[in-house]
Amino acid sequence: MVRFRPETRPCAEGANLVSDEPRTPLTERLLDLAVEYRSGMSVVHATGEIDLSTAPRLAEALAEQPGTVVLDLTRVAFLSAAGVQAMLEVRGRGRELRLVAPRSCRADRVLDLTGLNSILPRYESVCEAVAP
Repeated sequence: MVRFRPETRPCAEGANLVSDEPRTPLTERLLDLAVEYRSGMSVVHATGEIDLSTAPRLAEALAEQPGTVVLDLTRVAFLSAAGVQAMLEVRGRGRELRLVAPRSCRADRVLDLTGLNSILPRYESVCEAVAP
């Protein structure tokens, strides 16, 4: 028999203990992706962590976009090798990928260490990346 302390109670399946809102998969809470279109280009804004668990979502989002894709890494708190691989796959398909990664962003060090700076064009802002 399972007993609950008086101050706790079981919650409905799919709800969390803090609120009755449905739970979202951890990968969706770790990485938020938003897409907008500017100057005929797809701009993918990434917020959160790009790691082994979230890189497949990033790869899928990048692959779905037509034409030139701009990836905004300004709000990325963590970037792993899996994220770098997802970016290289887009280029490997013959598509143009532009990175927005100011020197002040956390992804900067990984981009420098992996040499991605020499492979993909890098910009300080989205406006700069979408300029003709």
